[in-house]
Amino acid sequence: MSTYSIKDLEQLSGIKAHTLRVWEQRYKLLSPKRTDTNIRYYDDFDLKLILNVALLNDNGYKISKIASMTEEEMKQEVIKLTERSLTHDDQIHTLTICMIEMDEERFDKVLSSNILKLGFEQTMMHIIYPFMSKIGVLWQTGAINPAQEHFISNLVRQKLIVAIDGQVYKGGGKKFLLYLPEGELHEISLLFAAYLIKAKGHKVIYLAKARRMKTSPSCIASISQTI
Repeated sequence: MSTYSIKDLEQLSGIKAHTLRVWEQRYKLLSPKRTDTNIRYYDDFDLKLILNVALLNDNGYKISKIASMTEEEMKQEVIKLTERSLTHDDQIHTLTICMIEMDEERFDKVLSSNILKLGFEQTMMHIIYPFMSKIGVLWQTGAINPAQEHFISNLVRQKLIVAIDGQVYKGGGKKFLLYLPEGELHEISLLFAAYLIKAKGHKVIYLAKARRMKTSPSCIASISQTI
């Protein structure tokens, strides 16, 4: 289980630390724990709670009403909101909750719903990329753990691969060779580039990670000449 400072909660939820402290005192929304040296911290349960509170509050629910809800009532209200047309920020909040809970089914449902409404490209640009950027910063600052980051990255990667496979090359167009340089491990952007290129009717030769495939620069140059 991860631990979070109030600043981490502020970054993840968008709610100011001062406001969180007021809600904590007035409505008993949060119950911070303390280390042996008396430093306050919060856990995954607190984070999920405040993300749900933020989502409901952003959609017009009064904090006094939210504070009176049970955990299950709050969860059901959030699910109802998620299934309606929400802002991009609301969707990113929901995906963050899915990440904390490692909830693959709900993550897939949220993504699929947005893809139906916005299309795959717009979902990537306006929801997935801002979300990935957000969790990247949080991972670097230690607010989330590597397992959570890898969980999300793999799910997004799977979506991209399915989307790429759905684009049928009909001949013609140009040919593009895509690969990651040695030492680079993240391929989400490269996969999205492959999707965009293929969606425009071009052919893509995707070499994945050069390091994993042990593809030398001279080999890549040779492949490039053939296309």
